[in-house]
Amino acid sequence: MALNSLDDIKTWLPSDKFKATDGNVEITLIETDVERTIKGYLSSVFSQATLETWADPDATPAYIRSCAGRLVAAFYYAKKLSEDMPDWDRTYPQRLYDEAMTMLEDVRTGQVTLSEVDEPIGTGLDNSFFYPDSTTEPKFTMDMRW
Repeated sequence: MALNSLDDIKTWLPSDKFKATDGNVEITLIETDVERTIKGYLSSVFSQATLETWADPDATPAYIRSCAGRLVAAFYYAKKLSEDMPDWDRTYPQRLYDEAMTMLEDVRTGQVTLSEVDEPIGTGLDNSFFYPDSTTEPKFTMDMRW
């Protein structure tokens, strides 16, 4: 199941050019990749248990659904146009991608908080990553004589 709904994708696709429909294998494959990307990107912020609760669009925070919808639309748009027009203008899908990645970075850095998530946002690093820590007595000091 995807993090986004079809409506989250349709918001960003020109309706006169592309149809996002149920059963579209290309979109399903892109959705799977986008889910992996988002969860991997945010794995240092949220616990694995929290990320696993995002199993479908209804359980996924709205902000993340919006990011996923943009990314799927960007990749789908770029893929479809590149099939027929090798020299097409990449501005729109690139802008969608950039917006989505900026949104994810804002979540990762704590500039945006997800009201649907009751977990404190972390960076993935704590004192256990650094040694020696302040609770351990040093084995030697600079003024010791040998």
